[in-house]
Amino acid sequence: MYVIKKVLNNNVVIAEKEDGEVILVGKAIGFDFKKKMSIPQDRIKSVFIKQKGERGHNYERLLQKIDNEVIGISEEIISLAEKELNVKLNEAIHLSLADHINFAFQRIKKGVKIENPFYNELKILYPKEFEIAQKALEMINVRFEHKLPEDEVGFICLHIRAAIMEQDVSRSLAYTKKIKEIMGLISKLLRKKLDINSFQYIRTLTHINFMIERVRDNKTIKNDLLDSIKKELYNEYSIAIKVALKIEDIFNIKVPEDEIGYIALHLRRLCED
Repeated sequence: MYVIKKVLNNNVVIAEKEDGEVILVGKAIGFDFKKKMSIPQDRIKSVFIKQKGERGHNYERLLQKIDNEVIGISEEIISLAEKELNVKLNEAIHLSLADHINFAFQRIKKGVKIENPFYNELKILYPKEFEIAQKALEMINVRFEHKLPEDEVGFICLHIRAAIMEQDVSRSLAYTKKIKEIMGLISKLLRKKLDINSFQYIRTLTHINFMIERVRDNKTIKNDLLDSIKKELYNEYSIAIKVALKIEDIFNIKVPEDEIGYIALHLRRLCED
């Protein structure tokens, strides 16, 4: 049995067992239970084992520095994400997400406007994580007096994505920034303001993302239309070469001709959109 050490909110508690401390998440798990009380197993939805060493010390400092409710909502969001994605998130998110939410509240209280310049790119690149982040923002704004803006969905999405990939949030953000840069170049080369909410924009961005993954994994696909694309879509193919060169430069990969042909097809559709 787990014995409660500290109640963070109605749904999250810190508990002790023979082998150490854990964070427990469950509906109303902290509502009718108090310190030193035992919690039955059927009340527990998810368990996070508190780490020892430096990471454990950092979490303890976080508990002292940040409001219990913020820690609690962060753990609820992590539990939700792990359940819906069916994956165990990297332990670092238990520190980074709570710290981020707390910082966001501090900025709101000071009247600082929160903006996410990569909101639309994140929505397209990581739809599952983005959807969970939307639910997370709703949970936060229902629970707290100070409300966070819609742009925060993008930042929460980044934290979830980084935890899935087991990398720093800065790396996920840097990748998204590069994708946005590519789409900006396409807009410039086509001499056209692209509708970021259009089906063709979403298709193009998604294709480029998967193309980069394919090239990195040495799984490029054959383009049987390549010769006809070069002849019939001469202008688009010329622009696609410039786009490919930019991709090669900022992602340090080599884009095959077959993939350039598919980029040209997407450029034609963007022109017609």
